Amino acid sequence: MARLPAWLENYRKLPRYVLLFIAGQFLINLINSAQFLLLNLFLKNQGMDDPAIAALSSQRFVATFFLAVPAGLWLRGRPLRKPMLIGAILFPLTALVALESVRLGMMTTASACFLSMGFAGLLINIASLPMVLRLAPPKQSSEALSLLFATWAAASICGGLLSSVLQTIGSIPLAGVTILLDEHATLLILTLVGSCAPFLFARLPDPAPHAPHAGHWLHVRRDDLPLLGRALLPTLCIATGAGLSIQFLNLFFSSVHHLGSAAYSAFGSISAVLVLFAGLIVPEVKRRIGWRGAILGVQSVAVLLLVGMGLTELWKSMPWALPVAVICFILRQPLMNMAGPSTSELTMTYVGERNRELVSACNGAIWSGAWWLAARTFELLRANHLPYWQVFLATAALYLVGTFFYLRLIRSVEQRGDSETPIESAA
Repeated sequence: MARLPAWLENYRKLPRYVLLFIAGQFLINLINSAQFLLLNLFLKNQGMDDPAIAALSSQRFVATFFLAVPAGLWLRGRPLRKPMLIGAILFPLTALVALESVRLGMMTTASACFLSMGFAGLLINIASLPMVLRLAPPKQSSEALSLLFATWAAASICGGLLSSVLQTIGSIPLAGVTILLDEHATLLILTLVGSCAPFLFARLPDPAPHAPHAGHWLHVRRDDLPLLGRALLPTLCIATGAGLSIQFLNLFFSSVHHLGSAAYSAFGSISAVLVLFAGLIVPEVKRRIGWRGAILGVQSVAVLLLVGMGLTELWKSMPWALPVAVICFILRQPLMNMAGPSTSELTMTYVGERNRELVSACNGAIWSGAWWLAARTFELLRANHLPYWQVFLATAALYLVGTFFYLRLIRSVEQRGDSETPIESAA
């Protein structure tokens, strides 16, 4: 029997509880990926225009923005299994109620559910990175983080394939009633599957942190503040740029290139296959070409592809415009996501263990606040008929600034000569 390559063998050696945790994250990401692929299209089919969709979607980020930092401060040095369980129960429940509220025209209830989804996602996101680093041995942290990020790609593959299959079938007659297999049905099915995640999280141990927090939960050491600021600047730029365009890619393809949801889901699944493979080879790539290649190189190419995709709007009547946009879409996502495990490991190494929960929370607040602000900005820009390609150029500019800030973190880590040793203070 042929032996596995060394980089795959490292994944097989991960502890059982890490794999159990990854499985739970996969189920949660089935809901996230379904919403990413189909939620905007479902809202559009309910008669909502682009500004109204952006206004409702932005509600998910309000609770996260205001509660992330207090939650991160509270969770520092504490057990993390219970917060993850609460989030994993609340997230699919509020997602189901939100779907039905929109379908029934109960928009006030829908808005409240989107707020609740944001809070539930916050609890999961704050705890996920520190939790996987507590469960995994230090020498296997790269593989554990890469596998954690790969759950998004795996969930996108499953969600995209199911969406394509269901919408190709179209409808099923059952007991004299015709059941439509549309965006709503796909979202409903994947949300129900994702509701099984709490059963997996409940089986996890609850390891104590190696560096429990000392002092009042609100206290932050003064010498940590500049460290935290430098660690969070790249996230601020990347998150703001992504919020302007990435969450509305399905609307771009629908409005500009008239691509249906079934085809968009299929292309998203192809991209997700590449994301999955790219994510799994991240530890090997980082070992061979270092932080600079694994972060700066792949992000720069991804930015170029985003610009190319957006510029196809200028020639949308040409027969080659849609194929070029699809190719850029398929290749951009794996490259940008490939940097995710490396940037997370870099940031967690830079700030040290005592700040991991806080940085994870601040990242959540930044992503939520930036996406809320970006969604409102997108709403305003589209209401004034600004073309998509100009929005994409703004995203590219913010990505490049974020890449520059990552370079500063890489230099700081490299100067200390040991990327496995946490940096407790910065010069």
